[in-house]
Amino acid sequence: MRSYSPLWSAVLATGLVAAGCRPKPETATASPTASTTAPAATTSRNAAPPQVVAPAQAPIDLLPERTGMAVSAASVRHLLRVVDGAALFERYRPYYEQAGAYLEQSFGHNFLDPARWPEIGVDPERPLGVALLDAGSETICYFVSLTDPDRFRSFVDRLGAKLGGSLESVYEDRGIVLAQEPGARNQLVLRDDFAFVVMVGNQNLAPYDFARELAGVDPARGLTASRRWQEAMGPAAPRDLVAFIDVGGMIRAEIEAARRIDDQGVASWAEQELQRLREHGGTAEEVARWEQVVAEQRASETQFRERRRREQELWSAVFGPLGPIALELSLAPEAIVGTARVQVPESAPLRRVVTAGSAPPLAITAASERVLFGAGGTLAVGEGLAALDSLLRTLGKSVDGLSAELQRNLGGDPKAALELLDGTMSFALTSKDVNALARGGGKAELGFNLALGFKDPVTAAALVAVTMAKIPSSPLGLAGLKVKRGKSRGHVVTVPTWREVHVALVGSTLTISTDPKFAQQVERGPARAWEPRLAKAGPVVTAPGTAASLLLDHALLVGMFMARRHHESARYLPSQNQPYWRFPSLAHEAIDKVPQSAAYKVRLKEWLRLDGKIERAEQAQERRRVEVALAAADSLGTLAVQLRETPDGLETEGGQYFGPGGLARTIERIGEGLAAVETDYSIHEERGRVEQELQEIRVRDVERALGVRAGE
Repeated sequence: MRSYSPLWSAVLATGLVAAGCRPKPETATASPTASTTAPAATTSRNAAPPQVVAPAQAPIDLLPERTGMAVSAASVRHLLRVVDGAALFERYRPYYEQAGAYLEQSFGHNFLDPARWPEIGVDPERPLGVALLDAGSETICYFVSLTDPDRFRSFVDRLGAKLGGSLESVYEDRGIVLAQEPGARNQLVLRDDFAFVVMVGNQNLAPYDFARELAGVDPARGLTASRRWQEAMGPAAPRDLVAFIDVGGMIRAEIEAARRIDDQGVASWAEQELQRLREHGGTAEEVARWEQVVAEQRASETQFRERRRREQELWSAVFGPLGPIALELSLAPEAIVGTARVQVPESAPLRRVVTAGSAPPLAITAASERVLFGAGGTLAVGEGLAALDSLLRTLGKSVDGLSAELQRNLGGDPKAALELLDGTMSFALTSKDVNALARGGGKAELGFNLALGFKDPVTAAALVAVTMAKIPSSPLGLAGLKVKRGKSRGHVVTVPTWREVHVALVGSTLTISTDPKFAQQVERGPARAWEPRLAKAGPVVTAPGTAASLLLDHALLVGMFMARRHHESARYLPSQNQPYWRFPSLAHEAIDKVPQSAAYKVRLKEWLRLDGKIERAEQAQERRRVEVALAAADSLGTLAVQLRETPDGLETEGGQYFGPGGLARTIERIGEGLAAVETDYSIHEERGRVEQELQEIRVRDVERALGVRAGE
């Protein structure tokens, strides 16, 4: 089977190692997990050999214990399960052959065919992936498994020669580090039956030499042997793809990198210029001016550091208590599904807010229009307000302050209103006609459902009555919102240039929606079965006992993208392009007042005929684009996930559920759309010639009317 392969990124990275290495400006510190018996940084034959350790079973076993993120696929074959590569190859054979020929010529091998990877020593049946070794220094590592390390080394040597640079051994331990020179920014590590391409973004911030770490680390002290990996991943059955994401650790690494940057105390450009003036006898005025620039720059840097500190405190408060995220996915043509788990202490804000619910998200399940996006869940409102207040205080704000500001602008007491909620809520973005939305039909094509559960229906009814009465005299009323009583129940809020919003109370549930049927659907409850567009996504969204659920129809993203292509504006007319530049001595107003001659009007009529033909062709093309794009979105399907509380944290389950034809059909439809939408530029050329004639006729009209000659 032939297809585009993930090895391509690693090959490009290997090319960077071969041709783009640069010396490292300073010596990195020793790795915290380096073997104590490993030799110093040397390639000497007399160096003591490293202690023998068991070989790693997978490349991920050799990653440093401090790795912030690692993504590992069981093999490229597993990754390709989501798409019918053979069918795509047959459909796009000319493109494949052209790309393969280019790769053969440029790199000496066609990487697009995994069946040929063993020819260069790479194993298509074993793990490969990518890792973020250190967030602070932006150090990334690509890794692949090898069938024959010697053959792969020979390929790398040939590739280096083609790209204009050869790789030499700069360090040897349990593995070998290859680079153009010691301390290079990009290095290649060959260890056991694996290859690692290490790319350091900022060498000044790298805590140690990661390539040497990979060459010498004992697998028993690597990432997968660490306590945080074991606790996060746990004993799980093998999956097609696993990911380890330590968000809290990466935030801490970013904070540490920022501290190191501040500690370096590098003079700014303004400080350097001021120093130069002082040393070379600059005038008093110049020195004073640059002293002011330096003072302003230092003040700006102080503000930036303070803002950064608060942002770091905010992210640390949210993600700091979390353990690493463990993601495990199974890949198939029908879906990409799996789980994501994270350990969260009960004292963490996120854990305190989440609580198990008993009802499905009504905004989704009671919708009569197509749900493009939906989310729902049950939250502990009091804990949520307390957590929000803690987060706002890291930014110098508070819930009380925010509530007071909203109260001044909108009236009422938002905080008191929130405290009346029971925590059950859901929201959905809907559309009556996705095709009209994608064609730029305007805001009216989008609608929404909102369902909020209240502790007491009587209190809820009073709150709704007061709020509806206040809208006309509030800033919302000044913005054009009007309120009237509904025909059967509740209220109807008229929103200028949009749809009416219907507000009704169904028991203790407040319904707010652009759909007049929504409240009735909520009232029918379980008697009305919800039928999602993809049946596989239904149980994920409606499963009992979940804390939250989310649904995303990819037609929303496609529809909004296509809608942005439409901009209602008057079409261009040749009369807007007057020949002002041909009469530099005349005022524009004088030229504008010259009437159009009969000859001009005749040719203008022809121009308008051609322009109308082009416009109709463009509209047909756009309709075709919309049709193909939405068909591709239907094949791409729906994303659906649920969130549950576990004894030690949180867990999400669900995934990407493909529609008819799956990912392969999505790609085919995109290709069909690109091939089907062609433009006949001969009409544009003809219109251009007519417009040039109009310009010349207009010049003669001005010459006759005003008694001047062009160019005067």
